[in-house]
Amino acid sequence: MKKFYFLAFAALLIGGVSYGQTTTSDHYKYGSAIDVAYEVNFPMGNLANGASASWAGTTARYELNLGSGWTGMLTTGYLSFAQQASQQYSAIPLMLGAKLHFTEGWYGMLETGVHFFSTTGSTQFQNPTEWGVGLGTGYEIPLSKLLSIDLSTKYQYNTDNLSYWNVRAGLMFKL
Repeated sequence: MKKFYFLAFAALLIGGVSYGQTTTSDHYKYGSAIDVAYEVNFPMGNLANGASASWAGTTARYELNLGSGWTGMLTTGYLSFAQQASQQYSAIPLMLGAKLHFTEGWYGMLETGVHFFSTTGSTQFQNPTEWGVGLGTGYEIPLSKLLSIDLSTKYQYNTDNLSYWNVRAGLMFKL
């Protein structure tokens, strides 16, 4: 875990230094973007009873710039949670949301939608579809006018308390 914190800190430091070397206002003027990311998920609530932290998650997000710092988002992907007590969970999220850029780089986000869970082993949840809401924050580090690194963290609450917290690192391709 220390290596993860070190790498995250190094990425923010390098991104911050390179961020100061560019004209940042041009980096946030785009019509739409596609963001492909890797996620680390930490189960909470009832999900923690049958799953443990997972390093296996990928998501894709389409973003549409709505103006005045607002961005609309559509997110989907595949999340897998490590097996615990002979139970295995995975989920396919389908989320609709919005981002609000507070300053150049920092943003807050709110998403709502469904997770299509798949389970194996003895569990009281047999392939449920759960509605949920996610609240998070993130930071975009521009690499060029058309490419950024997107780092974020989010708490996702789903019905039946199949909730998790995640950390996401992605590449944003601006169209």
